[in-house]
Amino acid sequence: GNMATVLRRLLVSRIFNPVPVSRGLAQVTRDCPICSNQIRIDYKNVQLLSQFVSEGTGQIVGRKDTGVCAKQQRKLAKAIKRARHFGLMPYTYKLPQYRRSETLK
Repeated sequence: GNMATVLRRLLVSRIFNPVPVSRGLAQVTRDCPICSNQIRIDYKNVQLLSQFVSEGTGQIVGRKDTGVCAKQQRKLAKAIKRARHFGLMPYTYKLPQYRRSETLK
């Protein structure tokens, strides 16, 4: 066949014309656990806040690991920092090898 027909067929085929995917929006969407359950974030609720803090290091866990939306992550971080400041939560945790040591309790 003629060169124009071959090119037209290639452009119509799925090889050169893949299914359009919206960039960044085609990721798996999951609901924020705080928004979906209508939980109110408060610095005095240490039991809730401790779920978003790493057990080993005491660091605030990121959004990708917890599935929390950006707005609630900011509120969580602020509440955790406030709870730490008022002495309700620790800033850091002991290293695992020293947790049972009598000298560091």
